[in-house]
Amino acid sequence: MNDFDLIKLRDFIAAKTGIFIDDDKLLKIYKRKFEDFIQKQGFEDFESFYHHLVFRKDEYLLQELINLSTVNETYFFREEYQFKTLVEEVVPELDSLRSSRDSINILTAPSSSGEELYSIAIYIMEYTKEFFAKRDFVLIGIDIDSMMIKKARNGVFNQRSISKIPPHLLQKYFIQDGKQYRIIDEIRKGLTFKVVNVMDFYAMKKLGKFDAIFSRNMLIYFDEKTRKEILATYHALLKSHGYLFLGHAEKVPEEMEIFKRVKKGESIIYQKA
Repeated sequence: MNDFDLIKLRDFIAAKTGIFIDDDKLLKIYKRKFEDFIQKQGFEDFESFYHHLVFRKDEYLLQELINLSTVNETYFFREEYQFKTLVEEVVPELDSLRSSRDSINILTAPSSSGEELYSIAIYIMEYTKEFFAKRDFVLIGIDIDSMMIKKARNGVFNQRSISKIPPHLLQKYFIQDGKQYRIIDEIRKGLTFKVVNVMDFYAMKKLGKFDAIFSRNMLIYFDEKTRKEILATYHALLKSHGYLFLGHAEKVPEEMEIFKRVKKGESIIYQKA
């Protein structure tokens, strides 16, 4: 692949997903990845691959390319202080605001291989017993990478993924099989994982309304315009008084007055204005 081909493919991925690969990573990491991918898919050259992808609209090829382009760095209890904020501050507040008939709905976007949403489920079951006993919780995770969604649904993790889980919770919520750890079915079967692109507003809207959205360490991969579009989508999906949790290096721009920056416990989070 020459530089022109690389840029053309990079721009196509950005247009489809919003993910922008900078020049340094494009040349040092993705050039070889893309070349290997094109060869493994059985194409003799870039032109035939690109024609098949763009003009013949091969959905399988597009999904595999998206899977190749995404970053999936996660583990259980990452930035754990936000889960404490959820169960100690946000859930009690929402419980007092919502009708007893309403469920508390939580979305993770992206969910990657599921560690974050499963962490939330463990925290809810472990530390919100009084609310969990009287109210339904609906937990949904979405990701653009179909392989990550498949892994999340399986609920099987390696030692690196579970390394931050306290031993008593690991024993309570996981079944060890050699070097693998399977989350118990009581949790696994209660969660929903879907392949959804956060840039697809109509697909996002179909997910429903949420009391809390966790979108941590994703916005850093987008340009400012795309970040604002995604934040506007999250605002539309949140119920009144709902909360948005971002990664520690991310923030809602000050000019976006649709969110109110608040401190809850040890966390800085954003409430729907």
